[in-house]
Amino acid sequence: MYIEKKLGVKIVAKKNLVIVESPAKAKTIEKILGNNFHVTASFGHVRDLPKSKIGVDVQDDFKPSYSTIRGKGDVIKTLKDLAKKSDKVYLASDPDREGEAIAWHIAQTLKLDENEANRIEFNEITNGAIREAIKNPRKVDIDRVNAQQARRILDRLVGYEISPLLWKSISSNTSAGRVQSVALKLVCDLEDKIKKFIPEKFWDIKGEFENKMNLSLYKIEGKRFERVTDEDIVKNVQLTLNSEYAVINSKVTKKSKNPPLPLKTSTLQQLSSSYLGFSASKTMSVAQGLYEGISIDGNQKGLITYMRTDSTRISDEAKEMAKSYIVETFGKEYLGKEGVKKKKDEKIQDAHEAVRPTDIYLEPDKIKKDLAPDQYKLYKLIWERFMISQLAPMQYEQFEIILENGDYQFRGTLNKIIFDGYYKVFKDEEELPLGEFPTINEGDFLKLNKLHIKEDWTKAPSRLTESSLVKKLEADGIGRPSTYASIIETLKKREYVVIEGKSFIPTELGYEIKTILEKNFKDIMDVKFTASLEDGLDLVEEGERDWIEILKDFYSKLSKDLELYKIKVEEESSRIITSDVPCPCGSGNMIMKNGRFGRYLCCTDENCKEKYSLKGIEIPLEDIKNGNIKVKELLEEQLRVKQGKLTDVFLSNGSRLLLKLGRFGSYLESENFKEDNERVSLPGEVKKLLMNGSIEEKDGIVQLKWIMDKIQKEEEEILKNAGNCEKCGRPFKIGRGRWGKFLACTGYPDCKNIKKLEKDKKE
Repeated sequence: MYIEKKLGVKIVAKKNLVIVESPAKAKTIEKILGNNFHVTASFGHVRDLPKSKIGVDVQDDFKPSYSTIRGKGDVIKTLKDLAKKSDKVYLASDPDREGEAIAWHIAQTLKLDENEANRIEFNEITNGAIREAIKNPRKVDIDRVNAQQARRILDRLVGYEISPLLWKSISSNTSAGRVQSVALKLVCDLEDKIKKFIPEKFWDIKGEFENKMNLSLYKIEGKRFERVTDEDIVKNVQLTLNSEYAVINSKVTKKSKNPPLPLKTSTLQQLSSSYLGFSASKTMSVAQGLYEGISIDGNQKGLITYMRTDSTRISDEAKEMAKSYIVETFGKEYLGKEGVKKKKDEKIQDAHEAVRPTDIYLEPDKIKKDLAPDQYKLYKLIWERFMISQLAPMQYEQFEIILENGDYQFRGTLNKIIFDGYYKVFKDEEELPLGEFPTINEGDFLKLNKLHIKEDWTKAPSRLTESSLVKKLEADGIGRPSTYASIIETLKKREYVVIEGKSFIPTELGYEIKTILEKNFKDIMDVKFTASLEDGLDLVEEGERDWIEILKDFYSKLSKDLELYKIKVEEESSRIITSDVPCPCGSGNMIMKNGRFGRYLCCTDENCKEKYSLKGIEIPLEDIKNGNIKVKELLEEQLRVKQGKLTDVFLSNGSRLLLKLGRFGSYLESENFKEDNERVSLPGEVKKLLMNGSIEEKDGIVQLKWIMDKIQKEEEEILKNAGNCEKCGRPFKIGRGRWGKFLACTGYPDCKNIKKLEKDKKE
């Protein structure tokens, strides 16, 4: 009964058992399959490599040591009980490498026959897809499992072998990752380009000719150019003002513009970031819910196809569904035609479809009431992109004109839409210049009436955002789109990058990690090498390469780099790095050490407890190498606050209060603390003002009295209006907690009457 209650599973005898990853998915599928099927969840993986150790025997062909994931014991017991009572067990985890590995681990745990056809997969949770999958079970694909095992072990070797060395070298809040570290390198390398960038002056030149035609300077001496950077050219072009230019080209060409492709994981993350402001992790989380199923008018339905896919392929059934919708809504002429198939990208796992709605007739606005706001936004994005992708191309005519005078040519185009196609519902961000075509023929002459010359400066490259980083990682073949969300979250969580606006800026810690890894592990930080590993994993999945060989090739070089770096770390750990900060206890200058929360200064005397955090302070690597760092000026404010700043607040005995910094933030302490033992905690609002730099200092004295007096008056007014406790008759007092101020009875603990302050709630 305990298991049933905890997992929400009732163990009953049914002929068929279907095991999926999540309860939401199970609920949707069970409604489709009916009474002869019991659908239950494994809650993701049931086995994994241990967290406490590497769990890979490098000497025994990288044999992994899998163990039951903590907390999954009850889940496994339930699965075993259900499997024993079922005639047939179907493994229905997600249709990718990770899902295949989950199915394999479950099969191993339940001791299912490895030759039995019990693996089913589907790209959408719909009646047709589920029933078709049940009719066509297959064996677990061991090649796909091995590809996933190889990736997992590669990541484990990098993370568990290198990270402990970084802990000794920098801090225990650091880590290395096979893909994560390359992503960090991309951010840092771009920042270096931005810092080194030197703006260059250029001129944008447009000419206004007869018939009010505005054309851009196109060629100089028969050569196209990116921008005019020579002022002499500007002066020479100005000499042609009021001169006639010969029309050397005047033609009209028919063109078409195809609609954008359906979404795959990476483009879903990019568009969701650009249009909706969702992070990659939020996008995948919301999409997971749409895929697993939403209750629509009381019926559980999976609204989108599987959202982890590298493919833009659309099934024939989906095309027919879109065809019917488009003909009914827009007319037959708006039907898109089957385009020429592009050469298949070697990195695409084309077993999947694109991310699309499972039923195009479930229009976003029709089911908006059943969706959470974020679900509605993302579903609308996916639905619209799929519908647009199936519309006809936009057809247009383009008029091109080129004028020439001596060494200079001007060019311009105008466009006329002759069939709007997908433009009927969606226009690309790049607008086409539209207008009526003039009657101008080759051989005509047009006078240059006016020049529009705009002086500007070249701009540094734009920093990477979540959207552009995802695009860059995919373009370089680094990792897989399904992993990008977790990679980006790690960069932020580890504080290797900070977000300014939407842009990633590497921190000093991020730079230091990148520099150390690049210097000591060149292969891991090499973009092409990382991409080649992905190619190797694809070959494993296709059965064309042995996964153990990939691991051996990778580790043969990594192990050598590890040994060399271990020696360096040991040398650094044994060195004493002295600072220019004298310890208050008088034992001499403090030394730098690495701790759980990063670098810090401590005293050479083990009995002295003085410490100063160096978090956020840039220390040149050369100074660390030389064993002598200069941080006194950088720590000046921290030293002042820790030793105590004078304030304008006094105790009743006349002692001045000092503003000091402790473990839990700022507080006030009597200047004669040894005698009167007086400390005063600061209200949260005062701490915020201090952090924001809103508290002034005059003649070296922190001006706190005004805000302390203001708060005291406000609290006196609150207590005056609060009256006495209605339970015991005693007066109230102001309390402060996690969520702000509250009223508490002074008779605590006998009377536990507590009231929320409406004022705080509104604030």
